[in-house]
Amino acid sequence: MHELILMRHAQAAPAELGAEDFTRPLTAAGRRAAAQAARTLAASGVQLDRVLLSPARRTRETAAIVAGELKLAETLLQAVPELYAASLAVIRAAIGRHHGGARSLLVVGHNPGISELARQLSAQPATGHLPTAGLRRLPLTDAQWRQLTQS
Repeated sequence: MHELILMRHAQAAPAELGAEDFTRPLTAAGRRAAAQAARTLAASGVQLDRVLLSPARRTRETAAIVAGELKLAETLLQAVPELYAASLAVIRAAIGRHHGGARSLLVVGHNPGISELARQLSAQPATGHLPTAGLRRLPLTDAQWRQLTQS
């Protein structure tokens, strides 16, 4: 059995005129929400083998908060450039290329792609997008995992 955990980055500061979207930091509320989501994961006893994340500032900050709460080694975190504002297909391909043999993988990314993948892989019908700092845990059979990582 494998587990894929999809997480949307926490709330970021609004885009400012002339500033790049890529560099938007988390807000104070975003940092608190990311910490709460991380505590929820920690309380569940999750044991992550790898974390893939968009290199955008808000996803890096979200992933760092999660890693700190779960006491993950920094070496388990991998920024994947193609995950920045990625579509569903690009996220799937990035997981296939960068999963590194993980049995439990967290991907921290952006909407709409991260929510679309969550809906596609969920056994239960899901509506709407993941909220900021939202998580979707997806237990996957070995066959489902192979299909995901070979797509």
